[in-house]
Amino acid sequence: MTAYLVLAVVVFLIFVVVGLRFGSPAVVSPVKYFFMDLTGYLQKGLSGPPRWIKNFWRSYLALQEVELENKALRKEINQLEKEIGRYREALIANVRYKMLLEIKEDAGGKVIAANVVGVDLAPWLATITVDKGRKEGIKPGMVVMSGSGVVGQTLETSLHFSKVLLLSDYNSAIAALIQRNRARGIIKGAGDGLCRLAYVEKVVDVEVGDRIITSGTDGISSKGLLIGKVSSVTRGPISNLFQNIMVTPAVDLKRIEEVVILVKNQPFVESH
Repeated sequence: MTAYLVLAVVVFLIFVVVGLRFGSPAVVSPVKYFFMDLTGYLQKGLSGPPRWIKNFWRSYLALQEVELENKALRKEINQLEKEIGRYREALIANVRYKMLLEIKEDAGGKVIAANVVGVDLAPWLATITVDKGRKEGIKPGMVVMSGSGVVGQTLETSLHFSKVLLLSDYNSAIAALIQRNRARGIIKGAGDGLCRLAYVEKVVDVEVGDRIITSGTDGISSKGLLIGKVSSVTRGPISNLFQNIMVTPAVDLKRIEEVVILVKNQPFVESH
């Protein structure tokens, strides 16, 4: 069957060649044009793929160039974000340092600025470590402040570092008074960043929002330093002589970064 098909094709081609060479124009022209079209389509098909491949390659190179540009832009954006982060951090630090300088101006005496280098907020002990010690004249029992108010007092000192007992520590106790009515009490640590004002009798008028300041009668702190504000008041049963007064420190004790240590305590002018 295949041999007959090949023979038929050969005979057909011979006929076509003879017809093109010796046939009349009326017969030859349609066949000739048919083969011209067939040859043209074949040539077009053979020349098409290289152009298609060329266009594809150009598109691929263009995409690669766009990808490289995107990578460069992403790198530049990341660098700019880092710069913005550094500038923002510097601005925040400048605000904190300005507040510390205001403490120094108010104190009148010698103060030492220090950075917090360690934090211990365990339930049984709330302390921070700062990078100033005996070399700078720091001793145990000195008041430590931030721009917002009292942080605590120095507990232990080495040559270059000091441990600060925070207001919220259960072992902390500072003489204090209610600024509005001058009622006295003792600020004690209550844990979890809070304090309580102890030994205030039930007859004393205490309101939520009252400012609590140091009284200066304990030989540790100067008078008039802001400690915090009353956050809740509970009078309890009649048998209780004193009120249960909770105080939120003016300083966020969990987010301290810089402090000042009052080396020489001077009377402060109370702020209202």
